[in-house]
Amino acid sequence: MNENIVSVENVIKQIDEMNLEQQLELIAYIANKIQKYKSSLNKKNSLKSIIGSGKGCFATPEEVDNFINQERDKWEF
Repeated sequence: MNENIVSVENVIKQIDEMNLEQQLELIAYIANKIQKYKSSLNKKNSLKSIIGSGKGCFATPEEVDNFINQERDKWEF
């Protein structure tokens, strides 16, 4: 096996050789990394981030309908 390839087994062996302080530092690092990854997924996939972003653009439902109808009229078929 190539020594440059990282395997879970090798990482576990290295963790077992660490003292408690080093293991806690590793846990904190991994937890932080997971939290950042999770946050980035939420930003990319969350509809909550865009729902309501256009609130207040139109005063009435009729204005919305008029705008949509005007845009549809521009379409070429």
